[in-house]
Amino acid sequence: MTDEYRRLKSFYDSVGENYAEEEAVYLTLRGKLRKQFVLEWLSRQRGRLLEVGTNRGMYIQHYDGGERYGIDLSQTVLKHAHRTKPVTLLVADAERLHCFKENTFARVLCSEVIEHCFQPVNVLQSIFHVLLPGGTALITTPNYKHKRPTWIPLGSLKENGVEGKWGESYYHTAFRPEELEAMAVQVGFHTVETGTLEKQVKYAAKIPAVLLLLNRQINRFVRCSQYAEYIERCFQKQSLFFDALIRKMGLESFFLRFVREGVRSFIIVKKPVSPNQRQN
Repeated sequence: MTDEYRRLKSFYDSVGENYAEEEAVYLTLRGKLRKQFVLEWLSRQRGRLLEVGTNRGMYIQHYDGGERYGIDLSQTVLKHAHRTKPVTLLVADAERLHCFKENTFARVLCSEVIEHCFQPVNVLQSIFHVLLPGGTALITTPNYKHKRPTWIPLGSLKENGVEGKWGESYYHTAFRPEELEAMAVQVGFHTVETGTLEKQVKYAAKIPAVLLLLNRQINRFVRCSQYAEYIERCFQKQSLFFDALIRKMGLESFFLRFVREGVRSFIIVKKPVSPNQRQN
């Protein structure tokens, strides 16, 4: 185990212990849109499923198509995992899934993981290793427009008691759909579908974002942490309100015409079946 790996594991153990990510993220517009997308994909799948970076196991608890397995780098987050349905949970590194035999799973879900990994190609290689020939995987990750982010401030993680292992920032990058596809092809996958999601954020959060920025300017003088938390909560609630209002008015398809890309990238890949495997 390298020093960098120990530091990474220690950091995400701290995140798992102190930051209830599922509760924080999936109450936002981005989180709700992402959850809807992933659950719709899961509802169409059958066979033994592995979720890479399962966190507290919210997604696999919604899966009814077969056996459920989840891995996470953080042992502490798995202690808080949902267990309403039978599930096998293991501490493992997404970049090194050789704890499983080759060709073990029919489906793999890897949502919001590779942006945290220093060697994302290794994650795709690991997924390729564990997938059965003909098996499929869904991978989601943040999208970016101009310059790819790498190290970002701890932000709300620090406010929740998470200690940084690299100063005041942590590694959190992003990938465009074509970059996901290039990595997938590199390791041997066939692309089923690729694109972006959470497009609704681009219009539903416009007015709330302006109000958020104005209030942040005010808070530069007030310097009140409670006020900062309050305006962030208001931003999330207002974004959800505008999205619901636009849907109720039947204007979603109209607004989506003006959105070229969503804030999140995804790819659905398939492990090819060799000629010998077809004969067998």
